[in-house]
Amino acid sequence: MKTTAETAVLTLLERQAPQSFEELVALSGLSASQILLVVDRLSREGAVVLRKSGPDYSVALGGA
Repeated sequence: MKTTAETAVLTLLERQAPQSFEELVALSGLSASQILLVVDRLSREGAVVLRKSGPDYSVALGGA
């Protein structure tokens, strides 16, 4: 079962992906630390993937 924060991030990524961490913070209304925790959990499940994008990372939906 997904948390509200996880659902919010997945919904944002379904609408438009990839997103940077900063974009996810701005669009979701969650704090940066919440986004980091959510992305960590979701990436371990395979629901999202992190990609190197210049000096930063972007988050996109995974295959799971």
